[in-house]
Amino acid sequence: MFCTHDAISSFAGLHCKIITGCAKGKTFRPGDACTGERFRHCWNAVYFDGNWFLLDAKWAKGMDYKPGNTFTPGSNHHTWNAVLLNGVWELVDTRFAKRPVLAGATGGPSMQYEFDDHFFMTNPQKFIYTHFPDESKWQMLDPLVTMETFCNMPVMTPHFFALGMDLLSHKLAYVHSTGKSIIELKYPKSKRLHLTFSVISDNGTEEYEGVKLVRYAMLEANAGKVTFRLRLPGKGKYTFIVYAKEDNPNKSDNVFAQVCEYIIEQEDVLVPKPFPYPPCAYQSWGPGIAFYQFNLFTDTVSAVIKTKKGVAKFEIMSSKPMQFRTRLVQHQETSEFEGYVTHKIQGNLTMFTITAPSQGEFGLEIYAKDPDTESKKMRHVAQYLILCEEEIHTVQLPKLPSGLLGLQPMLVKYGVSTITHSDPVIHTDTNYLEIRFGTSQNMRFTTSLFETETQAEYSEYVFIQSEMNVITLLVCLPKTGFFTFCVHGNLLTDNSQQIPGLFNYLIHCNEMKVDAIPYPKQYGFWKEGCSMMKPLAIKPVQETTVVPFKVRIPRATIVAVVVDNDWTPLVLHPDSGVWEGDIHIEPTSQGGIKVVLVASFGDDQSKYATLLEYKL
Repeated sequence: MFCTHDAISSFAGLHCKIITGCAKGKTFRPGDACTGERFRHCWNAVYFDGNWFLLDAKWAKGMDYKPGNTFTPGSNHHTWNAVLLNGVWELVDTRFAKRPVLAGATGGPSMQYEFDDHFFMTNPQKFIYTHFPDESKWQMLDPLVTMETFCNMPVMTPHFFALGMDLLSHKLAYVHSTGKSIIELKYPKSKRLHLTFSVISDNGTEEYEGVKLVRYAMLEANAGKVTFRLRLPGKGKYTFIVYAKEDNPNKSDNVFAQVCEYIIEQEDVLVPKPFPYPPCAYQSWGPGIAFYQFNLFTDTVSAVIKTKKGVAKFEIMSSKPMQFRTRLVQHQETSEFEGYVTHKIQGNLTMFTITAPSQGEFGLEIYAKDPDTESKKMRHVAQYLILCEEEIHTVQLPKLPSGLLGLQPMLVKYGVSTITHSDPVIHTDTNYLEIRFGTSQNMRFTTSLFETETQAEYSEYVFIQSEMNVITLLVCLPKTGFFTFCVHGNLLTDNSQQIPGLFNYLIHCNEMKVDAIPYPKQYGFWKEGCSMMKPLAIKPVQETTVVPFKVRIPRATIVAVVVDNDWTPLVLHPDSGVWEGDIHIEPTSQGGIKVVLVASFGDDQSKYATLLEYKL
């Protein structure tokens, strides 16, 4: 066997020795037998300056390995080198010093090559995964590795070792499965890795009945451990390839590179036949890279969260207030469940509550953004598998647009907080609710109330009360069922016509407990700090009726009640700031009595602003 380096060494007057062996090149698959000339290689031992150096120049151009390539006899002839350095033999492979990386071209992975120093002075325990010398002494191992073990080791690339990865669960490439299998790797806890994978059936396809095979596997990487959970849908042999890269946004060519390869022999299929995992945004479950970039933290260790009585809870801590949005999906591509996930924020702590829509598996995606940035884009920070193994009876919620429910971005920016109802889904056995918000600035609120199914508007059944730094929303639902309740607001100093959303609720009313009478129409000035003690509503009158009024209107100089052009002034009690008086209402033959609360706020007592309008 002729080696170029041997000839060069001879011309240079150096002592050179040819060493032979075999290596796992581009056509090698786990379990292949290294017999005959198929994987033969040679390398050189060169004596220089009193020491032996073993060099491999032939593979300097790169490791031409791509799964699925056809084999051409002789294409894997190879040399590598051993170097006697400071009394210690070191293994060197300059051809494998370039590693293949996954460039991510459209239509499937494409390979490109970049320099890698893995095969210079390589640890023999790592070198043995790719090189097997004929003379056992060049293994430099004790105990020695047999040829059978060498052929059945996982295919591991230089990138695997460059990332500091190691095998945990399966030291050999063949994984025998009876329906479920778990493959575990490890990596240094100090590193943050991106990982992905591919699953290829023995006939070369990556789908099963129209579903990607990767959907039947789940990847979780956390705290230095990588776990793959596979439940493949059919019997047979599958190739399982893992790719990885280190989180390094400053490296422009930081692409995924193959790190290892297994063969999964599935001898049986789970009964009942397994569903694919929920169709979430990423293959990797648990906290993602953006989770750590936002300086988020959670005590929840596993990416699989089991429910208790149909409910799962977990928390995320942050170094500053953040905005979150969630998405819950099941294994069907079209399934999406708005309203089954709620979250409330207390300072830098966000508490998530997930109500399982039914028994089964659900994928929870969490998105976040920093409210202090101008970017409107929410970044994917984590995803979890919600597992409900219990038989539960959950009220099925109506379908709503994703991201509709819960707090909206301006709530945090305006310094508004929920006092009574922090969960956006409210199940109630009464049609009357009082929902309170706390404010840190003077604000005006407005609301809209719709029946969720018909979109019929019932905003007249909501009354807004303002007192000090508390906004109270009185909601008296006119019927049972689901209602969408949207709360808007802006600062009193904001003269624009824009009133952004603050919080959106889904209210499910099971029972009517009080009569639903429309509240008076509320005009702009009423929403600037006013509150009504009585009357909140006036029923139609059949005879002359005295209705006592008791109201607080900041900054007002005159307050009066007008009944069909008859004015009755109210009296101010300076100690309490309450305007009070009795109003006489007489029925009319035409019906349709209008009662209006007005106030003057300046020195010009000829100008009045309408605050409330009752229609009887």
